[in-house]
Amino acid sequence: MNSKYLVFIFSLLVSSNGFAGAYIFAGEANGVDIVTHPSTYTGAEGVVTVRICIDPSSLNATDMEYSVQNNIAVFNQLTPTLGNVQLGSNNIVPSNAIDFESVALHEIGHCLGMAHANLGNLEGLTNAQQDYTNSTDGTGVDGFIFGAGPDGVIGSSDDVRGDNVNLHWFRRSNNNPFTIDTKVDSITYSRDLMNLPAGHNFSANADRDVASLMGLPVSEAVMQQGTFFGETQRALGHDDVATLRYAASGVNELENDPNNPNQKDNYSIVLEYGGISSTNCDVSMSMTNTTGFASCTVGGAYVDAPNHLRVTDATIVFGDGFNWFFNASNFAPVLNTIGNLNLTEAGTLQVKLSSTDVNAGDTLSFSVSGLPVFASLVDNNDGTATLTITPTIGDASSNVVTVTVTDNGVPVLMDNETFTIDVAVLDSDGDGISDYDELNVYFTDPNDADTDGDNLNDFDEINIHGTSPINQDTDGDLLDDGVEIMYFGDPNDPLSIPNIADGDVAPLGAPDGVISAADYLIAQRIALGELVATSLELAHGDVYPVNNPDGKIDASDLILLLQLIQ
Repeated sequence: MNSKYLVFIFSLLVSSNGFAGAYIFAGEANGVDIVTHPSTYTGAEGVVTVRICIDPSSLNATDMEYSVQNNIAVFNQLTPTLGNVQLGSNNIVPSNAIDFESVALHEIGHCLGMAHANLGNLEGLTNAQQDYTNSTDGTGVDGFIFGAGPDGVIGSSDDVRGDNVNLHWFRRSNNNPFTIDTKVDSITYSRDLMNLPAGHNFSANADRDVASLMGLPVSEAVMQQGTFFGETQRALGHDDVATLRYAASGVNELENDPNNPNQKDNYSIVLEYGGISSTNCDVSMSMTNTTGFASCTVGGAYVDAPNHLRVTDATIVFGDGFNWFFNASNFAPVLNTIGNLNLTEAGTLQVKLSSTDVNAGDTLSFSVSGLPVFASLVDNNDGTATLTITPTIGDASSNVVTVTVTDNGVPVLMDNETFTIDVAVLDSDGDGISDYDELNVYFTDPNDADTDGDNLNDFDEINIHGTSPINQDTDGDLLDDGVEIMYFGDPNDPLSIPNIADGDVAPLGAPDGVISAADYLIAQRIALGELVATSLELAHGDVYPVNNPDGKIDASDLILLLQLIQ
C-alpha cells in the first residue's frame, strides 16, 4: 500500500457566501475513515516539522512574507478562537480587496492534511448547497440529499441528509464545532453518525450561520471553503484545531493510549518558515498569472496503518489577477479598557484583562509596573491576563499602575493603560477608626464601636475626650467615662464630680438605680461623718442645692433625699 500515490487539488472560491473536521483523500475512492497527516509524519512519536517556503520566482514574493510568517505563528500556537471573522471596519482590509493572509491560512491547512468542512464547490452544487457538511453522496441513486431541518440553518445538527455518508469528524459529547474537548482522539471525536448526541441528525460544521444560530460572535472554521471581500480570518477556529489534534493522536487515534504505553505514535506539528527559497521546502507557495484564485495541490501516500495517509508534497498557487491585500506591516495591539479599580481592605478583586491584534499571528504578552505587593498579574498566554488584588488590613492606599500589552511583530509594538487601584480603609464597626489601627495601635475591638462599654464611641474617646477606649473609668473614680461626660464631669480627673444628683448611693460603691431607704441610710452615715464620700457618692448623693450641688452631703441633702424616696 505504500506505493499508492494520490494527487488532489483543493481550491478556495471567492463567493458571496461564507463556506475542518474533514481530511483530504477521504471519500468513496479511498475510504471515508481516512485521516491525513503532514508530510513528515511516519507513524512514530515526535515533532513533525513542516517547512514552508515562498517560491523565488513568485510574483509579489516579498509582499507575501509577513502574512506567511503570521500564518506559521497561528498554526504553531494552535489556539482555538471564537469571533475569528473580522468584517468591515473591524479590520484593515479595503471592502474591494481580498485578504491574502486569510486565504493563505486556509491553503496551508490543506497542506497539513485538512479538507473542507463543507461540501464546497463540488460540481453541480448551488451556493446554498455548498454550505452543507462535507460528505459523500452515499449509495443511493439520488446523489446528495439536502434538508436544512426545523431550524432552517444549513450545516447545523438537524440537517436531513438521507444516506449521504458523513466525512466530518465531530465532538461526540455535543456535536458543537465551536468547542473543543480537553483530549482529542477517537474516544472524544467520531465520524460515525451513530455516535452523535441524542436528537442530532448529522455532523454540524463550523459555518458562520451555524455560529449565529448558537448565539456566538461571527466565527467560522478556517477550513470552510469561501471568503468575503473586505474580511479577515487570521485565527484558527475550534474545529480547525480539533482536526489537527485528532490527526496528531497518531495512527492508533488515541492520545497517550494507556493500554499501549509502548505504542508511541502521537506527534506535535511545528511549522517553519523557509523564506523565499526552493531549498528543503515541504510546502511551496507562489503567485502566478493563473486565472484561478487559490489552490493547493497535494500528493499523498499511505502510512503503515489502515486509513492513514500523509501528504508527500504540497504546492500552493495564488492567481495575481485579484485585488489582494497584503498585510505587510505590523499594527499595534489594542489593550481593552481597564478603568480605575476600587475595593476595601481584606477584600478580593479579580479582573480579566484582554487585548486584540489585527495581526492574528502575533503573540501578545502582558507586563505591569507600579503593582502593589498585594496584587499580582498572570499572563494567560492567550491575549488575556488576570489581575488579582487581595489587600489585607493595613493595605489602604492609592496605587498608580500601568499595564502594557506587547506583540512580537516587526517592529515590536505595544499599547498600555495607566489606572489607579484604590484600597479603602476597612472600618468594620463604623467608629471612624480603621481596623488596622484598632488592632495594632489602640488595641480596641474592630467589631465594636464602644470597646469598653462606657457609652462613648472609641473614636470620640481617643480624639475628642482623651479618655481610654479600653477602660470604662479612665480616671478611676468609679464613674464611667460616658456618665461623666453626660453630666459635664471630667472623665480624666478623679476629683471632677459630675452632677447626677439622683440620690442613688446604695449599695455602697455600686448604685443600683433604685432610690430607697437604703440610699438614705448611706447618705445619713456620710452626713454624720461615719463614712467618707467618694466621687461616686458625691455625684449621686449631693442633691442640694438643686441643680447647683455644694460638693458635700449633709442634712440639706438628706431632706431632699427623703422627698425623692417618697
